[in-house]
Amino acid sequence: MAAVQGTYDTQSSKQITMSNITRIFHDLGVVNIYVKKLASNDNSKNQPFFGSHLTDLSFLPTGEMIASNSESQKTLDPKRKIKYQTNLKLSWVDAEGKTYAAPNSKLIYYPQYPEVRFSGFLSGSKADISKWMAPEKQGRSEGRWLLLGVSKDNSIYAYLATPESDLSKELANANYIKISTIFWQLNTSHIATIKSTKEALKTKLLEIHNMGWVASQKLSSEMVMESYKAANGGGYTLEALLGISPNGIAEPDYLGWEVKQFGVTKFPRTGSKPTTLMTPEPNGGFYTEHGAMEFVRTFGYPDKSGKEDRINFGGKHIVDQYQNLTGLTLHLNGYDPALSKITDANGVIALLDKAGNVSASWSFAKLMDHWKRKHSQAVYIPCLRRSDSGTFQYSYGKDIELGEGTNFEKFLVAMHKGDVYYDPGIKLEMATGNSPKLKRRSQFRVNHKDIGALYKKFELIDLCE
Repeated sequence: MAAVQGTYDTQSSKQITMSNITRIFHDLGVVNIYVKKLASNDNSKNQPFFGSHLTDLSFLPTGEMIASNSESQKTLDPKRKIKYQTNLKLSWVDAEGKTYAAPNSKLIYYPQYPEVRFSGFLSGSKADISKWMAPEKQGRSEGRWLLLGVSKDNSIYAYLATPESDLSKELANANYIKISTIFWQLNTSHIATIKSTKEALKTKLLEIHNMGWVASQKLSSEMVMESYKAANGGGYTLEALLGISPNGIAEPDYLGWEVKQFGVTKFPRTGSKPTTLMTPEPNGGFYTEHGAMEFVRTFGYPDKSGKEDRINFGGKHIVDQYQNLTGLTLHLNGYDPALSKITDANGVIALLDKAGNVSASWSFAKLMDHWKRKHSQAVYIPCLRRSDSGTFQYSYGKDIELGEGTNFEKFLVAMHKGDVYYDPGIKLEMATGNSPKLKRRSQFRVNHKDIGALYKKFELIDLCE
């Protein structure tokens, strides 16, 4: 009886080309294809290394982040005891286009190292690739490539190019856009090779700056330009000019860079307002136990501008500083500021009352999930707004800011220093009526002048120089 061929050992797998695999991915609804050249220790035993931080993988859609204080006795190393994991909706695909679900695929983040590992990708899957992933077989072979296609519905399709395949040889000389130290994005549009994404980004932003005033607009999901009338069109207009699709897929905005505009009263940066970093709802404390409405009634205060029957919960909450409006103090639990390290996987950012009771809290796991969507490369562009005949127009400045290398620990460092703070805008209108109206807005913000603290490298650049 003939031996069963592995998923990537068929004749089709050996002869598949770049155009073949691109077509297969396209038929599965894939929008972007990411590539990693597997190293000798990228195998099922050691778990493939995907990056140092989760922010290196903002282009990969993930599930809920779960904290895990491992009870495993396989290691006595306390560093290995702190980890976070998140599931991937991943399937392997073969050279014929057939898919094989890998239901236990996940990313595991070890913050103390730091490193992110790809795990569980063989468990429970009918894909037969152990030959090329088991270290005792050929799981240390050079010339292996991992392709990950991200689809419109946030599914991930994985393909393994083996050393003896034609595809492996093509990948060694393919046209890529570098998006992290580990992954490249396959340039399937066949545009001219981009030698530097930073330079390409600067060139495009200078082009937009030179356009002067631009009417407010937004790209539809079908990539059709449409007029946009609301007053918050600065970001939408910039994205439209960059050709960024509003598809909701977790991916870098433009050539691997997160793009954010910020409003100013005049160029270069005069009058810039605090930047909202993320708006996660609390997942612990009185807020979740009794509900947001009861939370506002208990810890809120009458509207300061005199609006009747309205209760607000706001004010800048800085770590370890008492907030007079709410009577609460923000604390970091499970974080060592001296080491800038997480010491407890179940750590939280908590609002405490005078008795030390938790009024609201955000687990590190939840915040980490939100922060993952922040890309490790970001550009901030100043923006002016004016109204012309009832239509808003925007102009984008030439003095931009480039930040490179963020991670969740940097967020915690900035919180401990007071650069990042909790600044909610929660309100309860018609509070004593039969139908009170609640507006939720829990936001973490940073003064724009302090935003550089969130990055390893932060540059101020004049696009005209």
